[in-house]
Amino acid sequence: MQPRALTLTMAAVAAFATASLAGVGSASAADSSSASTDASGKKQIRANNRALSHAVRQSLAKVKGLDSSRINVLARGSTITLAGSAHDQSQIESAGTAAGKVRGVSHVDNRLTVSEPGN
Repeated sequence: MQPRALTLTMAAVAAFATASLAGVGSASAADSSSASTDASGKKQIRANNRALSHAVRQSLAKVKGLDSSRINVLARGSTITLAGSAHDQSQIESAGTAAGKVRGVSHVDNRLTVSEPGN
């Protein structure tokens, strides 16, 4: 091969390699950007769930005659799960009703049980 042809071939290979690596770098940057967007989206979802749980707990604390100290509130989207125990069935119903009235709650999964004496 002639020196000039060899030089042109090497230049073409170098240009191709550079273009290929640039494409890999931009794809990698796009992937990391997507990952950070997913992470921030998950953070926002968790923050919204915590805020809704807090609002439901505040609502339960305002219900007269309801001891909400043994009630756990879990929010997942607009669904609230109440777990734990209450003194009697009327308190369980009151808790479910109060949770359902909180803005942003579409469904209440009331898993409260009546606490047994001595527990």
